[in-house]
Amino acid sequence: MRPDREALREAREARQDLNELETRAHRARVSYEHAIRRLHAAGTSFREIGDALGLSHQRVHQIVEGQAAPPPGPWMMRARHRRGHGRRRRGEFLVRFDAAARQVMVEAQSEADSLRHNYVGTEHIMLALLRRDVGGLGVEADAARREVVERIGEGDASVPLRMPRPFTPRAKRALEQALVLATGAEHERITPHDLLLAIVSDTKGAGGEILQALGVTPERLQPQPES
Repeated sequence: MRPDREALREAREARQDLNELETRAHRARVSYEHAIRRLHAAGTSFREIGDALGLSHQRVHQIVEGQAAPPPGPWMMRARHRRGHGRRRRGEFLVRFDAAARQVMVEAQSEADSLRHNYVGTEHIMLALLRRDVGGLGVEADAARREVVERIGEGDASVPLRMPRPFTPRAKRALEQALVLATGAEHERITPHDLLLAIVSDTKGAGGEILQALGVTPERLQPQPES
Protein backbone atom coordinates (compact mmCIF):
# COMPACT_ATOMS: atom_id res chain seq x y z
CA MET A 1 0.00 0.00 0.00
CA ARG A 2 1.41 3.37 -1.04
CA PRO A 3 1.62 6.09 1.64
CA ASP A 4 -0.78 8.98 1.44
CA ARG A 5 1.11 11.70 -0.48
CA GLU A 6 -0.46 14.57 1.40
CA ALA A 7 0.25 13.03 4.80
CA LEU A 8 3.82 12.22 3.73
CA ARG A 9 4.37 15.81 2.60
CA GLU A 10 3.06 17.12 5.94
CA ALA A 11 5.30 14.72 7.85
CA ARG A 12 8.38 15.87 5.91
CA GLU A 13 7.56 19.52 6.44
CA ALA A 14 6.96 18.94 10.13
CA ARG A 15 10.27 17.09 10.45
CA GLN A 16 12.09 19.98 8.79
CA ASP A 17 10.41 22.47 11.12
CA LEU A 18 11.31 20.32 14.11
CA ASN A 19 14.97 20.04 13.06
CA GLU A 20 15.17 23.81 12.65
CA LEU A 21 13.61 24.40 16.06
CA GLU A 22 15.98 21.93 17.73
CA THR A 23 18.96 23.65 16.10
CA ARG A 24 17.78 27.07 17.23
CA ALA A 25 17.07 25.78 20.74
CA HIS A 26 20.53 24.25 20.98
CA ARG A 27 22.21 27.48 19.87
CA ALA A 28 20.13 29.48 22.34
CA ARG A 29 21.04 27.09 25.15
CA VAL A 30 24.75 27.34 24.35
CA SER A 31 24.54 31.15 24.43
CA TYR A 32 22.47 31.07 27.63
CA GLU A 33 24.88 28.79 29.47
CA HIS A 34 27.89 30.77 28.22
CA ALA A 35 26.34 33.94 29.65
CA ILE A 36 25.79 32.22 33.00
CA ARG A 37 29.44 31.13 33.10
CA ARG A 38 30.51 34.69 32.31
CA LEU A 39 28.38 35.98 35.19
CA HIS A 40 30.00 33.54 37.59
CA ALA A 41 33.51 34.30 36.28
CA ALA A 42 32.82 37.98 36.93
CA GLY A 43 32.15 37.21 40.60
CA THR A 44 28.38 36.70 40.73
CA SER A 45 27.50 33.93 43.17
CA PHE A 46 25.46 30.83 42.37
CA ARG A 47 22.68 32.15 44.60
CA GLU A 48 22.58 35.57 42.93
CA ILE A 49 22.48 34.04 39.45
CA GLY A 50 19.82 31.53 40.46
CA ASP A 51 17.61 34.14 42.11
CA ALA A 52 17.88 36.47 39.11
CA LEU A 53 17.09 33.76 36.54
CA GLY A 54 14.64 31.66 38.52
CA LEU A 55 16.99 28.66 38.71
CA SER A 56 17.99 26.48 41.62
CA HIS A 57 21.50 27.07 42.94
CA GLN A 58 22.31 23.46 42.11
CA ARG A 59 21.26 23.97 38.48
CA VAL A 60 23.46 27.06 38.18
CA HIS A 61 26.34 25.09 39.64
CA GLN A 62 25.83 22.29 37.11
CA ILE A 63 25.87 24.77 34.21
CA VAL A 64 29.02 26.49 35.49
CA GLU A 65 30.69 23.12 35.96
CA GLY A 66 29.80 22.15 32.40
CA GLN A 67 27.17 19.55 33.27
CA ALA A 68 24.33 20.87 31.16
CA ALA A 69 22.51 18.17 29.25
CA PRO A 70 23.59 17.99 25.58
CA PRO A 71 20.95 18.12 22.85
CA PRO A 72 19.20 14.83 21.98
CA GLY A 73 20.27 12.98 18.88
CA PRO A 74 21.96 9.89 17.46
CA TRP A 75 25.05 10.51 19.62
CA MET A 76 23.08 9.19 22.62
CA MET A 77 23.30 5.63 21.31
CA ARG A 78 27.04 5.96 20.85
CA ALA A 79 27.40 7.38 24.35
CA ARG A 80 25.63 4.35 25.82
CA HIS A 81 28.12 2.04 24.15
CA ARG A 82 31.02 4.06 25.60
CA ARG A 83 29.84 3.98 29.20
CA GLY A 84 31.49 0.67 30.05
CA HIS A 85 34.79 1.97 28.67
CA GLY A 86 34.48 5.11 30.82
CA ARG A 87 33.98 3.02 33.95
CA ARG A 88 37.11 1.01 33.14
CA ARG A 89 39.19 4.16 32.71
CA ARG A 90 37.92 5.58 36.02
CA GLY A 91 38.79 2.33 37.79
CA GLU A 92 42.27 2.34 36.32
CA PHE A 93 42.79 5.93 37.46
CA LEU A 94 41.66 5.21 41.03
CA VAL A 95 44.37 2.57 41.31
CA ARG A 96 46.77 5.51 41.58
CA PHE A 97 45.15 6.53 44.90
CA ASP A 98 46.41 5.33 48.25
CA ALA A 99 43.92 3.61 50.57
CA ALA A 100 43.06 6.80 52.46
CA ALA A 101 42.47 8.79 49.25
CA ARG A 102 40.25 6.05 47.86
CA GLN A 103 38.20 6.16 51.05
CA VAL A 104 37.88 9.94 50.65
CA MET A 105 36.37 9.38 47.20
CA VAL A 106 33.88 6.90 48.67
CA GLU A 107 32.95 9.42 51.33
CA ALA A 108 32.62 12.18 48.70
CA GLN A 109 29.89 10.07 47.09
CA SER A 110 28.20 9.90 50.49
CA GLU A 111 28.41 13.68 50.84
CA ALA A 112 26.71 14.08 47.46
CA ASP A 113 24.15 11.53 48.61
CA SER A 114 23.34 13.47 51.77
CA LEU A 115 22.87 16.68 49.77
CA ARG A 116 20.73 14.91 47.15
CA HIS A 117 23.10 16.04 44.41
CA ASN A 118 23.23 13.84 41.32
CA TYR A 119 26.95 14.45 40.72
CA VAL A 120 30.22 14.58 42.68
CA GLY A 121 31.93 17.95 42.55
CA THR A 122 34.94 19.47 44.24
CA GLU A 123 32.69 20.59 47.11
CA HIS A 124 31.83 16.97 47.98
CA ILE A 125 35.49 15.90 47.91
CA MET A 126 36.29 18.94 50.07
CA LEU A 127 33.69 17.92 52.66
CA ALA A 128 35.04 14.38 52.80
CA LEU A 129 38.57 15.74 53.31
CA LEU A 130 37.48 18.12 56.07
CA ARG A 131 35.68 15.36 57.95
CA ARG A 132 39.02 13.55 58.06
CA ASP A 133 40.80 16.76 59.13
CA VAL A 134 43.25 16.42 56.26
CA GLY A 135 45.82 19.21 56.47
CA GLY A 136 44.99 20.03 60.09
CA LEU A 137 43.08 23.13 58.99
CA GLY A 138 40.77 23.32 61.99
CA VAL A 139 37.80 23.98 59.69
CA GLU A 140 34.58 22.26 60.71
CA ALA A 141 33.07 20.15 57.96
CA ASP A 142 29.57 21.14 59.07
CA ALA A 143 30.43 24.82 58.60
CA ALA A 144 31.70 24.07 55.11
CA ARG A 145 28.57 22.04 54.39
CA ARG A 146 26.42 25.02 55.35
CA GLU A 147 28.39 27.06 52.83
CA VAL A 148 27.67 24.44 50.16
CA VAL A 149 23.95 24.60 50.93
CA GLU A 150 24.04 28.41 50.93
CA ARG A 151 25.87 28.69 47.61
CA ILE A 152 24.52 25.69 45.71
CA GLY A 153 21.52 24.42 47.61
CA GLU A 154 20.28 20.91 48.22
CA GLY A 155 19.09 18.70 45.43
CA ASP A 156 15.72 17.23 44.64
CA ALA A 157 14.35 14.58 46.97
CA SER A 158 13.71 12.41 43.91
CA VAL A 159 17.45 11.84 43.40
CA PRO A 160 18.04 8.14 44.21
CA LEU A 161 20.23 7.39 47.21
CA ARG A 162 23.33 5.19 47.34
CA MET A 163 23.82 5.28 43.57
CA PRO A 164 27.22 6.05 41.99
CA ARG A 165 27.35 9.65 40.80
CA PRO A 166 29.49 11.01 37.95
CA PHE A 167 32.29 13.47 38.64
CA THR A 168 31.89 16.99 37.31
CA PRO A 169 34.49 18.14 34.74
CA ARG A 170 36.08 20.37 37.39
CA ALA A 171 36.28 17.49 39.86
CA LYS A 172 37.99 15.40 37.20
CA ARG A 173 40.49 18.20 36.61
CA ALA A 174 41.13 18.36 40.36
CA LEU A 175 41.89 14.62 40.42
CA GLU A 176 44.24 15.02 37.47
CA GLN A 177 45.97 17.91 39.24
CA ALA A 178 46.28 15.79 42.37
CA LEU A 179 48.12 13.20 40.28
CA VAL A 180 50.47 15.92 39.01
CA LEU A 181 51.13 17.04 42.58
CA ALA A 182 51.72 13.49 43.76
CA THR A 183 54.15 12.87 40.92
CA GLY A 184 55.98 16.12 41.67
CA ALA A 185 56.26 15.19 45.35
CA GLU A 186 57.51 11.72 44.35
CA HIS A 187 54.58 10.00 46.05
CA GLU A 188 53.89 6.48 44.88
CA ARG A 189 50.16 7.14 45.18
CA ILE A 190 47.83 10.13 45.33
CA THR A 191 47.26 11.04 48.98
CA PRO A 192 44.41 12.97 50.63
CA HIS A 193 46.84 15.87 51.04
CA ASP A 194 47.37 15.95 47.25
CA LEU A 195 43.60 16.04 46.77
CA LEU A 196 43.20 18.88 49.26
CA LEU A 197 45.96 20.96 47.69
CA ALA A 198 44.51 20.44 44.20
CA ILE A 199 41.07 21.58 45.33
CA VAL A 200 42.15 24.62 47.34
CA SER A 201 44.37 25.75 44.47
CA ASP A 202 41.39 25.87 42.09
CA THR A 203 39.71 29.06 43.23
CA LYS A 204 37.01 28.81 40.54
CA GLY A 205 35.77 25.44 41.72
CA ALA A 206 33.06 25.32 44.39
CA GLY A 207 35.33 23.46 46.82
CA GLY A 208 38.18 25.94 46.38
CA GLU A 209 35.85 28.93 46.63
CA ILE A 210 34.39 27.72 49.91
CA LEU A 211 37.79 26.88 51.40
CA GLN A 212 39.06 30.34 50.46
CA ALA A 213 35.96 31.90 52.05
CA LEU A 214 36.75 29.96 55.24
CA GLY A 215 40.29 31.32 55.24
CA VAL A 216 42.07 28.31 53.75
CA THR A 217 44.79 28.99 51.19
CA PRO A 218 47.49 26.72 49.72
CA GLU A 219 50.01 28.45 51.99
CA ARG A 220 48.03 27.38 55.07
CA LEU A 221 48.28 23.71 54.30
CA GLN A 222 50.59 21.86 56.58
CA PRO A 223 53.48 20.08 54.83
CA GLN A 224 52.80 16.46 53.99
CA PRO A 225 54.73 14.35 56.52
CA GLU A 226 57.38 12.02 55.16
CA SER A 227 56.16 8.43 54.85
